[in-house]
Amino acid sequence: MLQEFFGNNVHFGVTSSRFGGETRFFDHFSDPLAEITEARIWAGLHFRTPDVQSLGLGQNVFDYMTEHYFQPVGH
Repeated sequence: MLQEFFGNNVHFGVTSSRFGGETRFFDHFSDPLAEITEARIWAGLHFRTPDVQSLGLGQNVFDYMTEHYFQPVGH
């Protein structure tokens, strides 16, 4: 949803709630999703298939919200 609102070429930082003071910077909103997916797999927390499926589920929720809720306001 942030990408839909701001576009995908935005430089931003995300500060870890687990490791205070550690901020990662990204140039595209899709970058942290890819990094989080890989990190959880490499850490042994998850397998690739459910992580990829969850990304698809998130996209389906976004599509539904966009179609049913995020409509332009008429004047």
